[in-house]
Amino acid sequence: MDAHLVRVVAMLEEAFPGGIADEDRLPLLAVLSEGLSEWNTGVVGSAFPGVEHHRVMNDAARPLSRAQRERAGVLRRRLAGAGWDPDED
Repeated sequence: MDAHLVRVVAMLEEAFPGGIADEDRLPLLAVLSEGLSEWNTGVVGSAFPGVEHHRVMNDAARPLSRAQRERAGVLRRRLAGAGWDPDED
């Protein structure tokens, strides 16, 4: 895994020390896809046990419900507290 993706995984571990709840998975993938390519979103998402790369890529492309979009805002702020900046080069 590339170094910049290792840093993203570390941010996820810091922001979500208890793991990522099932209901937060899709909104979080949407947040990650704001700053990562589809492929890299799959790489980062599959870094967690029991998650397959191709499933993450497919799920990241799914549209979100209104509730999931609202939840994505909460998760975005939580991840930003761990250093996430989708505009960082």
